[in-house]
Amino acid sequence: MSAQPHRAGLLLAVVLLALGLGLAAPRADAAAPETVVREQGQQARTLELAVRAQAQLHERERTLLALNRRADARERALLGRKAVLATYGYHGDPERVRAVLPLASYRLSAGFGLTGPLWEAQHGGQDFSTSPGDAIVAVAAGVVSEVAWSGPYGLRTIVTLPDGTEVWYCHQDDVSVYAGQAVEVAERIGSVGSTGNSTGPHLHLEVRPGGGGPIDPLDWLRAEGLAP
Repeated sequence: MSAQPHRAGLLLAVVLLALGLGLAAPRADAAAPETVVREQGQQARTLELAVRAQAQLHERERTLLALNRRADARERALLGRKAVLATYGYHGDPERVRAVLPLASYRLSAGFGLTGPLWEAQHGGQDFSTSPGDAIVAVAAGVVSEVAWSGPYGLRTIVTLPDGTEVWYCHQDDVSVYAGQAVEVAERIGSVGSTGNSTGPHLHLEVRPGGGGPIDPLDWLRAEGLAP
């Protein structure tokens, strides 16, 4: 507790004591009635000022206490956010995060550019093998432009970033977002599945700058300072 209200209380007590003594003490010079009235008015104003000062001190203390509580809550929120982001590969300032990894744990499997009987053409993304039902999060903030079944991609969510880059999340078991929704970085968008052309539970991630052809997602993630 601040010492200011205590000092204000002492001040008020002293003023009250002085007023009491001033009103009760006999006057040797038998002052004129108008002088007594004037002095009593001054004493009343002094008392009013002391009471007002004490109220202001109490109000300042309440304001400071509220600000401290707000600052503590913000610090706790930032620490919690930092822990979540670290789970997805980001270890910097939580207020400056641009990108994260799409899964908390995974094994890199089929990479970008592979060819073979599993694909009609070159493999256009990076596969992250993991357990079914694991949370998939947005690697960057953007707007959900599509949530739909898409042939060999299975259940697919497309998030369009502010620069026009499309990020495809494929083979999902379920989704947690809808078309038109704005999503923040590391926000859950769905869960890992094995829908579409898939041999087991995994996330197929594609990155398409400007909505055009795909690039290697690992290169894109590394350019954002991550280590997939």
